[in-house]
This record gives sequence, C-alpha cells and structure tokens, in this order.
Amino acid sequence: MEIRNLRTFLQVAERKSFTQAAHALNYTQSTVSAQIKQLENEIGAQLFERIHHKVILTEKGELLLKHAYKIINILEEINSTDTNSDDCEGIVRFAMAPSVCNFMMGKTYMTFHKMYPNIRVNILEANTEDMLDMLDRNDVDLIFTVDRHIYNKDYMIISDRPVSMHFVTGKDFDLKGKRSFSIQELSEYPFVLTEKDLSYRRLFDEKLSSLSLDVSPVVEIGNTNLLLELIELGAGISFLPDYVTKKSYEQGNIIYLDVPDFEIDIWRQLIYHKNKWVSPAMKRVVDYCAGVSDNQNW
Repeated sequence: MEIRNLRTFLQVAERKSFTQAAHALNYTQSTVSAQIKQLENEIGAQLFERIHHKVILTEKGELLLKHAYKIINILEEINSTDTNSDDCEGIVRFAMAPSVCNFMMGKTYMTFHKMYPNIRVNILEANTEDMLDMLDRNDVDLIFTVDRHIYNKDYMIISDRPVSMHFVTGKDFDLKGKRSFSIQELSEYPFVLTEKDLSYRRLFDEKLSSLSLDVSPVVEIGNTNLLLELIELGAGISFLPDYVTKKSYEQGNIIYLDVPDFEIDIWRQLIYHKNKWVSPAMKRVVDYCAGVSDNQNW
C-alpha cells in the first residue's frame, strides 16, 4: 500500500472533496482520483460515494479512516526522530480569539519560526461559534478559544486554563475616590468594550442580562490593544482578561476595580478535532502553542 495514497485518502475524507484535497496536496484532481482508485483496488472495496456533488465515506471507507490515522501517526513518529527542524514544512490553519493573537504570535513566535522556517501558519480571527463550525468543517486545523469551558467528545483539548478577568479603567478616570462597586453602580459609567458576540463580551452581556442590567458602550472594537490604549486615556471602563491588561496594570497606567457581585467562568482552550490527521508541521505548532498557553505569566 502506497503511503502517499493513504495521505490522499485522509485529505479527501477530511475535506469531503476531491477538488479541495487536490488543492491542499498541490496535485491535479485526476491525480487524486487515480490514487484513490489504486487504494480501492488494493482494498477491494469502494471507499467513497459521490451523491449530488457530495463525497461521502462508505462503510469500508469509515473503517479505513480509523486505521489510517494510526498508521500515518506511527510512521510520522518513526520518521520524526530523523527529521531536521529545517526539513519540516507545511501549512497550518489556525483560528483564534482576537485577544490572544499578540500572545500566541508575538515575540516568542519568532523563536519558533527560526526553528521551523518552512512551516507557514495562516491565522483567522473569529468568535467561538464560528471557530467550532470551521473546525467541524475542516476549514481550520486548530483553534484557540477564550470562552466558557467547552466539552465535546469529538474534540481533542490540548490545553485549558481558567482566565482571570477584571473591570479596568485608566488611572486618572474620575471614580470619586472609589475602587469597589456593585455591578449596578458600575453600569452607570461609560464603557469601552470588545465587539458584540466575541467570546467573553458575549458572556459579559449574558451575565448583565441575567441581572436585568445593560450598558451602552461608547466604543466597541475587536482590537484589544487599541481598546486598552483608550482605557489608559480615560475613555471609560472595560471588562478584560488579565493577560491583556497585566503589563499596563503593573506600569500603573490602569487600575483594577473590585466588583464582588459579578463573576464569569472563562477558559482559554487549545483544540483540534479528534479525527484530524496531525501532520508533523501541525504537531510542532500544537506543541509550541500548548507551551505558550500553559505559561502562567499570561
């Protein structure tokens, strides 16, 4: 059995498309079809059905899929011991919450890039619902969420950590000398928030709604770095993860507010689909991201 045919089979099975598999492998569609045909001849069974332009695994195809991942992963593990860093190449499609981009793809990423210069990482920013949808459709290989804790038997959770959150404002913002507030009192102040439906903003809104409260932000923006700059300049109050605000807080540019009657359970999670073939390039990206995610400094 040709291993390249098995890899092609995995690409078609994951993407449910001969055309998309050909694009991912940089093959012609006829080459993909020929390799699948060779595999079917060796196994003696049809692996895919094409119904109304949809590619669906047959019963034999489902059975092969289970074993194909194991075979490829074993071979990759054997080969990886003899593979130099510079030889590892590939494209890894990664979706993440906007607020974590600077931490996952910042200065530490350059160390990773120097080790593996031939690995390309394509980044998409999205909300959690869209990320999970992309993961299920195999439009991305890996996702990083900042949201409520996700439990799903179809997902491999590589790293999960609770996220500390604070209400924050600029050091010169007029709070009449107070640092402790009820959420009712705080809701009367101007707010600067991330865009609606983006992970912890959605949970923030849901929590307010459960308390029959609402806020009308003076600014809504997905870029948390810019949002933090506005907070430092005194634009209002925000609700942000500590990994976004920690440096500014330590420098004395912002203050943390005490709001004891408002708590939200938020986690950061690194996830891929259990049926995903983890290529050598993806394995290295997963290891890098897990290391960054588990770092207690953010």
